[in-house]
Amino acid sequence: MAKISVYLNSHSSQGNTTFKEEELKKFFFRHELEVKSPSSLEELNKSISDDVKKGTQYVFAAGGDGTMNAVSQNLINKNIKLMILPAGTANDFAKEMGLSNNLKKISQIFNAQTTKKIDAINVNGRYMMTNGGIGMACEVAATVDRMRKQSLLFKKMMKTIGKETYSLVYAQKMLTKPYHARRVFIESKDSPLIDPRISTPMILVNNQEFIGGKFQVAPKTLNNDGKFNVTIFLHQNRMDFLKCTLMMMQGKCPTNDPNLISFETDDLTLTSLDDRPLTFFGDGEIFPDEKELRISVEHLGLEVCTYKGEHLLCSSHSLDKIEMIQ
Repeated sequence: MAKISVYLNSHSSQGNTTFKEEELKKFFFRHELEVKSPSSLEELNKSISDDVKKGTQYVFAAGGDGTMNAVSQNLINKNIKLMILPAGTANDFAKEMGLSNNLKKISQIFNAQTTKKIDAINVNGRYMMTNGGIGMACEVAATVDRMRKQSLLFKKMMKTIGKETYSLVYAQKMLTKPYHARRVFIESKDSPLIDPRISTPMILVNNQEFIGGKFQVAPKTLNNDGKFNVTIFLHQNRMDFLKCTLMMMQGKCPTNDPNLISFETDDLTLTSLDDRPLTFFGDGEIFPDEKELRISVEHLGLEVCTYKGEHLLCSSHSLDKIEMIQ
């Protein structure tokens, strides 16, 4: 029997409609299950801190990438495993871990005890697990977050079209907003840039291949090798930038684009060279503005439940729970 704390986020795009407390207790009736819905970030942090002290073995996070981000801040280098119950918009992290919102499949993955340790990316003391960056992608993430909070109609639309929300907001910005770039100073021992002073519409920091569900920005990037991918866009006009990003949306890597710089590293510093601080997003969440961003790796800092095609049969299953194999 395992001690499990489940955190439900009623503000995610699918809310508590996907994972109800009675259904969770039905599938995990053999375990000591406690379901919680914190009303604030402070309450969430204190509750998970209490979980750590009392020896909770698993934390389940029901929500999107933002919920995962908030919960995981408290689990880095702790002896607690994280299970994602995807109920957000893009669910990038859940997709990377091979998880769906099928509760029966989730319970099978849990019973099979398939976990892995992944790297956590440290950005000025705050962690992210998937992708982040500055510039256009950050503007898109901030707009989606703001509209979701302000407009009930927008929130209903997100439930209907899911991850396509990000593509629509991106298209709207590219077609209607002025094209602009940030002046940034880049420091990294692995950077191939000759001049570290650049003008860029977007810099992405990637711990996995995809962002926004479909945008393949960092092919072959791993989340457990002690490094992260840095992708720098140096396009100085709208059409070149749009052509590059559209190729990525189609799953194609623009390898011959001279304005695209990509490298792997374990340490990166970004410093604003204009009169504005840098706004960084990670896991879809907006981090505090900073003049300088120091980015590093907490190697294998988080243990998560995952499924990558393993047979989900183990001795803990009774015969009536085993699905017929066609």
